[in-house]
Amino acid sequence: MWDDEVDVVCCGSGFGALAAAVAAADAGLDVRIVRPESANTGSVASELGAPWLGAGIDDPETREYLDALSADLPPAGDAEYDTAVTVRPVSDWTPVSGRGRIAPFYGARLQDWARHCLTSPYGVLYTRLADRGTTSMKTRAGEEIQVKLLGSVDVERGSEAASVVGDWLSAQIFDKQIDDDTGVLQRLVFEEGEVLGAVIDTANGPLALRVRHGVALSTDPRGAVAVAASDPLIEPGKPLQLALVGYSASRFGRVELLDHQPADSGRSAYCRSGGMHDPAREPGRSRARRG
Repeated sequence: MWDDEVDVVCCGSGFGALAAAVAAADAGLDVRIVRPESANTGSVASELGAPWLGAGIDDPETREYLDALSADLPPAGDAEYDTAVTVRPVSDWTPVSGRGRIAPFYGARLQDWARHCLTSPYGVLYTRLADRGTTSMKTRAGEEIQVKLLGSVDVERGSEAASVVGDWLSAQIFDKQIDDDTGVLQRLVFEEGEVLGAVIDTANGPLALRVRHGVALSTDPRGAVAVAASDPLIEPGKPLQLALVGYSASRFGRVELLDHQPADSGRSAYCRSGGMHDPAREPGRSRARRG
């Protein structure tokens, strides 16, 4: 029944799926990107009953799976989303030691994090919780996050965050020769409740892909009401790391820029350069912005 087998399939035109593909390739995995021929970058419809995930997918089993991941959130059609990239201050690149400890589980925090990811064009959903190659790190506010560092970005004067991220990811996909196909996700394939693969709608008909590790689905905020966001200019020469950020026990992640601020720098969780807030200090909003 399978047309091909890979480690990871990354579906969607959002930044999250592209970043997940780069992370998988860095780990030596066989990865395939599947995205529409052209992304809808304009305003998106706010339809009554629009799903948070997988708009246009009608397969009952896939629909049930995706809807269950956002069951505790308000209707997607009433939501607002932000187009700005989050710039998150971190105190150290040194991983948090995991010896003799278990990361605390906060259900409310995970729900809030899911909402932030789903209302961002930088979000991604993983069908697999374990073995994503992340490392525990701490923010300047002392919050523990799961991080997959992708690489440093070269920032030129006047560059905008979204442009920097998009160009960097596109260059990495090209340099790593990651398979990049045109198509859209038709359905997920399950076996005993676990995602076994994906069926893709292509110009040549359905393509069935078996996955050894899982599927990553970008959280394009379809069905949400867009709000204007002032995408911050990145300070030229400022060392920033592009990363996939998440929380322990969450299937959601988000592409962010990490700003290294050593703990002894005397700076607060508020980054004075650019006026960028640590999301841990501002739970109601997730964008990086100028003060």
